[in-house]
Amino acid sequence: MCGIAGAFGSRESRALTERIAAALDHRGPDDSGFAALSGTGGAARGTFGHRRLAILDLTAAGHQPMWSPDGRYCLTCNGEIYNFRQLRDELAGEGIRVRSTGDTEVLLAGWARWGPAVLPRLRGMFAFALWDSEQERGYLVRDAFGIKPLYVNESGGAVLFASEVRALLASERIPRKLSAEALRSYLSTGSVAEPLTIIDSVRAVPPGCFVPIDCRRGGAILARAERFATSLTVSDGVESPETGGDVTQLRQILRDSVSHHLVSDVPVALFLSGGIDSSSVVALASEVSETRLDTFTVTFDEADYTEAGPARSTAKLFGTQHHEIPLSGSDLLDALPDAFGAMDQPSLDGLNTYVVSRAVRASGLKVVLSGLGGDELFGGYPSFRRARLVAPIWKLPRMARRMGAAGADLSRDPRLERISALLRGKSPAEAAYRASRTLFSDTHVQSLAGRTGYSTAIAPDDADLSRLSLLQQISLYELTGYMRNTLLRDSDVFSMAHGLELRVPFIDREVARAVMTFADSAKLNRGISKPILARAMHDILPEELLSRPKQGFTLPFERWMRQDLFREIDEVLASPAPRHVGLASSPTARVWSDFQERRPGMSWSRQWALYTLIRWAAHNGVAVGDESAFMLGQDDSLPLASAQ
Repeated sequence: MCGIAGAFGSRESRALTERIAAALDHRGPDDSGFAALSGTGGAARGTFGHRRLAILDLTAAGHQPMWSPDGRYCLTCNGEIYNFRQLRDELAGEGIRVRSTGDTEVLLAGWARWGPAVLPRLRGMFAFALWDSEQERGYLVRDAFGIKPLYVNESGGAVLFASEVRALLASERIPRKLSAEALRSYLSTGSVAEPLTIIDSVRAVPPGCFVPIDCRRGGAILARAERFATSLTVSDGVESPETGGDVTQLRQILRDSVSHHLVSDVPVALFLSGGIDSSSVVALASEVSETRLDTFTVTFDEADYTEAGPARSTAKLFGTQHHEIPLSGSDLLDALPDAFGAMDQPSLDGLNTYVVSRAVRASGLKVVLSGLGGDELFGGYPSFRRARLVAPIWKLPRMARRMGAAGADLSRDPRLERISALLRGKSPAEAAYRASRTLFSDTHVQSLAGRTGYSTAIAPDDADLSRLSLLQQISLYELTGYMRNTLLRDSDVFSMAHGLELRVPFIDREVARAVMTFADSAKLNRGISKPILARAMHDILPEELLSRPKQGFTLPFERWMRQDLFREIDEVLASPAPRHVGLASSPTARVWSDFQERRPGMSWSRQWALYTLIRWAAHNGVAVGDESAFMLGQDDSLPLASAQ
């Protein structure tokens, strides 16, 4: 896990890359490096920069940027290739020797041997840049699930890239202009949906794609993204199954994934809540690990939020060295300046990851496993049950659904706005997803920001949704929507803020393939959360944990915002300051007053999202600008448009 940076096609590429890389120091405190890229006749074409967090091959042999032995290719990579040993054996069978014991040289040798055809072979999380000096072409590549971030800016004949948006801002070349379209996306869901970022001229590289960069004419031209994999197994011919899958085989695949994610030359820890996802990871890791594992849990004094008891029981069952991290409202208030200093883009979520990551790193550990992804694959979110419930609504005439939605839109009650989202969806799956993930309705977004919201509930990853069952479609929406745009992004940023590598064994191609073989009827059970996972783990996890109702992990914001955090949030939301981020003052203040007056359905999330946006923008000197600077092309299935 590292931070990568670079510039193509600029005469100032070295200076630009140095400024970008310096802003990524926290991601790689163990080593740093730069590489000058050249083309035919030694012509300068760009610079790569790297900040290393040493996890595999701790020696100088893992230094990056890394050149191939013949000097043709240069690589700077962030992430881990978990099957690198198998790939190394394949290369050895073809007479290609790899000298180091890490994964970076294997990836470089694999590209040199197979070109982009190596990408579908990779099992892991990665974002990397590669330079081919013979073709005078660069490549930006990102893993299929989008676990690792990668951002790009193209302007003035140059292409800049980095692991974080704010690192690109540090180049001093990119205007700190907030994207009006990204603002509406953020208000709709609490995070900015890719390929947008909160900065108008910065885009996310699409997951499962490689993006060529042509440097043959001296400048740099960003080409169209080319897909090599999808986040779900649609490309592997998965159809909607009619029978249940094999839980014994699933258990073996889960165990194999955890085993791969434990590969490290430094000790590995685990996040542990009281739920089945993280407990399953702890159980399987305990089976395959040769050393005693450390587990970490955030705890609260608020009894209805804390999962200290169940987590403590799981840790005792599997003999881990358990650490509890107490957190209060005043603790969070004290941590907010540093947390906003680490936040790459505004987000409704993620502060819990910041807190627990800080504690893990302070204990001397550099790698941690998380149960993230279990809800998306195994049906743990309300969207899965909502999809079943709303399916009969599609028997009503479309006009009747629209009239019902229009009536619900007139309310300021979030519960009725959720009904509006259900009625406006294009399908039961999209409707259930929108209802579960909508923060502000389109009508409310219009009052706050002047226009309706940006919907993330579209057919993702070029998937033919008609081939998928109803709950498979929900999995795809959750994997490519909420998980990618919120959970994975926040987990990466807030763990790497402390130089901690976070791994997600559920988010693995083999696990996804196995889960997709189960019929919808096996995924929901009135008395058990995530019954497929429960069946797979029934002989290793206690019954009281398997039958325990799902308790989503969140901080006690509802109470803290009325107590320790009240004055801080009141100073931000009750003032006219929101104008600099494109928000109307009166509607913003009304959202805060609705919360204080305890209006029906008004929970903490809307107020916290607005507060976070305003604080983040002020901290980073970002303000809204002319939204006409960027418009997505209507026919771009893999949009990575440049803003000139």
